[in-house]
Amino acid sequence: MLAVGLALVWLGLPRLLGATARQPARAVLWALRDGKPLTDADLARGEAALERSRRWSGTPAYALSDLALLKLLRLEQGEEDGRAARYLAGALEAQEAGLAQAPAGGNGWARLAYARYRRSGLSEATRDALELSLLSGGLDLTLLSFRLELILREWDALGPEFHEAARGEIHQMTRHGRPGYDALVEIYLASPRAGVIDAALADSPAQQAQFSRRLEHRIGSP
Repeated sequence: MLAVGLALVWLGLPRLLGATARQPARAVLWALRDGKPLTDADLARGEAALERSRRWSGTPAYALSDLALLKLLRLEQGEEDGRAARYLAGALEAQEAGLAQAPAGGNGWARLAYARYRRSGLSEATRDALELSLLSGGLDLTLLSFRLELILREWDALGPEFHEAARGEIHQMTRHGRPGYDALVEIYLASPRAGVIDAALADSPAQQAQFSRRLEHRIGSP
């Protein structure tokens, strides 16, 4: 019994050590979730912690996806000094590894779609990742906003199934209440395909009225 117990402790030890190594990344990820401003040094600290945790076996899929997210955020900040290619390659590798473990994550597929889009535009691989994100679901407002923005941006190149999905994303965003309507307004003002949003809301007078109020408020704001 003792030998079996020691074996189980040893098998669990790499996971424990990996979890301990990931600890410093938690504060960064929580700040990110709460919308707090983060410097590149903050992102680097979280990224380094998650990279250290990979030295031990059993790195969970969510940690790999978080690592991909931090690399993508550093990508946005590192475009001017030649680091972008390294961050993009690292994000792709980490996210693909995470999805290999847990292929049903809508957020993970969306991050992979974004990384692939940054690398090669609307390639077949990008399209596949976007489609799998839609099929995997996920109703986070950030996720809905990203998918809708990408579909509207590439509207002419994407087929009817993506157009129908965009209408679904629009209605799901309204279920987030005021934050959802405000996010929808920002997309509406930035997209040349704003008419898609108008058409999607036309069959719901209540949603259309609420959207119009938030749009008027946004336009009237200084």
